[in-house]
Amino acid sequence: MSHYRIVNTAFGYAVAAFEPDPFRLLEIRLPQADLKAASQPFDEQLWQIDREHSQATIVAQDLIGYFNGKAIDIPWQWMDLSRFTPSQQAVYQAVAGIPYGETASYGQVAKMAGLPRAARFVGTTMANNPYPVLIPCHRVIRSDGSAGLFGGGEALKIRMLAMEAAGRK
Repeated sequence: MSHYRIVNTAFGYAVAAFEPDPFRLLEIRLPQADLKAASQPFDEQLWQIDREHSQATIVAQDLIGYFNGKAIDIPWQWMDLSRFTPSQQAVYQAVAGIPYGETASYGQVAKMAGLPRAARFVGTTMANNPYPVLIPCHRVIRSDGSAGLFGGGEALKIRMLAMEAAGRK
């Protein structure tokens, strides 16, 4: 049975969904203001809420730290990227390489991933990112400097980028 952990962050309620044994992150849900809305998809699937799992606690602490303005290390050991194509994995690795407080355009990420003509592919891959914040898709912007689309909404993306920019000063 899959588990999830609700994380109360400075930006709202985030969720870390995982398999407990062996521990494997399934997805991260971006913060929402409404606790019920954050947990509803997992409750509907009859997933078990878990406040005790030690690795989930580490992820929860990282999420809290991030939304308080701290850079975090990506817990690759707990993320299963094997479900993605090699090209998608290359995009996720490239995005993970964008430093805290910086951004890159979809086209720049495509080049970094070795796919120089695949900016739209980068956008599609980011739209399906199961690990936002950990794989920082919010740092990928349009070539004109505008925010672009984001699963948590444009306002959240802009707020996250502003928080990171302020933390770099």
